[in-house]
Amino acid sequence: MNDKKMSNLQVSWACPSNIALVKYWGKRPQQLPMNPSLSFSLKKSQTRTSVQLLPISQPRLTFLFEGEPSPFAARIEKYLDTLSIEIPWINDYSFRIESENTFPHSAGIASSASAFGALALCLAELDQRLTGAEKEPEQFIQTASRLARLGSGSASRSVYPGFAWWGKSAALRGSTDCYALPVSTNIHDCYFRLCDAVLLVDSAKKKVSSSSGHELMNNHPFRDARIQQANNNIESLLRVMQTDDRLRFLEIVESEALSLHALMMSSTPSFVLLKPESLHIIEKIRSFREETGLPVGFTIDAGPNIHLLYWDEHRNAVHTFIQNKLLTFLEDGKWLDDRIGMGPVKV
Repeated sequence: MNDKKMSNLQVSWACPSNIALVKYWGKRPQQLPMNPSLSFSLKKSQTRTSVQLLPISQPRLTFLFEGEPSPFAARIEKYLDTLSIEIPWINDYSFRIESENTFPHSAGIASSASAFGALALCLAELDQRLTGAEKEPEQFIQTASRLARLGSGSASRSVYPGFAWWGKSAALRGSTDCYALPVSTNIHDCYFRLCDAVLLVDSAKKKVSSSSGHELMNNHPFRDARIQQANNNIESLLRVMQTDDRLRFLEIVESEALSLHALMMSSTPSFVLLKPESLHIIEKIRSFREETGLPVGFTIDAGPNIHLLYWDEHRNAVHTFIQNKLLTFLEDGKWLDDRIGMGPVKV
């Protein structure tokens, strides 16, 4: 279809962020992971993106984040250039992209995962409409997952509801490094009541980016051991999640979070993203679990903020715990309450 006929075509998607339980750390070329990972998509924390095609005579890319020009535009333009090799029509149009988050940009939630997930879904839909090559829903989402991966590795998991697995492993049939897959078969019902209280310790920009951290894994002295550990943990976690063994689930998840930060601290050069408040919160969570017997735990992404994991039936007790014991460690007392979600939505 020609430029004149299809310019001004616009599509919109909302895509959630996700929180990894088994962490992806270290990557090979083309955004392929060194190890498999497992995550769940959040419900409230989403990026909403619209993509409008314009005549090629217009500026190549106009990108607005929450109504304002953003330096993220340079990364998106590079992303579009990469995709144009396999999606030639990208070279035939200019783009107007508008994006907004339902959560604060510095809230300790991976905004690149939801951002590239939403953008990839828009591009996958546009590709179907421009080429006329309709895909079955499962194939459409797999395509979006692969496109999202090329922008941000963890974004490959955000296009699915519930739990998603990314990375080739003998433990999951059909798994691949190229795109993520949904994981729902044989998962115990209790895990679909998981909640995530995001405790904001420090909203400042990280001194070391995740991309730089991934690169440091190439020559990390514990690289091979980490790959083996991640494979063992993801297999163990998948088995545990077939049963209602919440304490064992949390044991594996916490080990993964601390291993991630141990890798950062033992790389060359080394770096520390945890803050003293982060460690205080971890101690408080573990003490609360021991004192009450409630299955509460934590995970941490590549930053100082703590994700307090708990089950919906313990919401009141956990919220009281946060208000009474944790606010003093948080930046301006800020935290966000979220839970496992049902995936992206076409707007």
